[in-house]
Amino acid sequence: MNVIPYESRSSAGKILAQFLLKKRKQISEEVFLNPDNYFVFAIPNGGIPVAEGFCSILNIPYDLLIVRKIKIPYNPEAGFGSITTDGTIILNERLLSQLYLRKDQIDKSIELTKKEIQERLKFYEKKETLTNSYKDRIFSRTVFLLDDGLASGYTMLAAVKMIKTYKPQKIIITVPTAPLHTIRLFDKKVDFIECPNIRKTTWFAVADAYKHWYDLADSEVKEIIQQSQYYQK
Repeated sequence: MNVIPYESRSSAGKILAQFLLKKRKQISEEVFLNPDNYFVFAIPNGGIPVAEGFCSILNIPYDLLIVRKIKIPYNPEAGFGSITTDGTIILNERLLSQLYLRKDQIDKSIELTKKEIQERLKFYEKKETLTNSYKDRIFSRTVFLLDDGLASGYTMLAAVKMIKTYKPQKIIITVPTAPLHTIRLFDKKVDFIECPNIRKTTWFAVADAYKHWYDLADSEVKEIIQQSQYYQK
């Protein structure tokens, strides 16, 4: 089946919101009546413009949630897990069993990733400890988790694990594109996942779902949130 690619991440976010409202009648009725019951977390960098489009339709706020992959020492483009801003860790145990890394190598990669997260927090002018902020924004609320797409899914798995510790009412993953095998990773882990463009394929690239794709620079993300009417620091 041929799928029309998204024009941009922002337009993908708007399509996501419309897709959600059409499929979920309860949300479509409540989100405009009780917007305080909802909050969005977007994973930078790509998730930020998606959140801008998404929140412009639903008129609800968002914050960024930094999740970084734990890099393989000899292949830093790939990762064997992810860490969130509050230190939540999820490891790809299946991959780790094939890498034969020593414990000290794993520990060093984790510490380097934590340091990288602290640097990102400073760049976005965030507090180093965000526990109270997360409690306020997550407890008893319906939380949307956004990114510009899922590939392996381990970044989002770490985000879900973190969000659960703050006792939300519901967790809803909303992404523009993902492979079916990754979607299935979230069975029973979230309330539901909305994705208009699910690919039934073994080879997958998020970029293929977009007409105009490029890697967002940190400076562009910062500019977006500084000018945003939906971003809540």
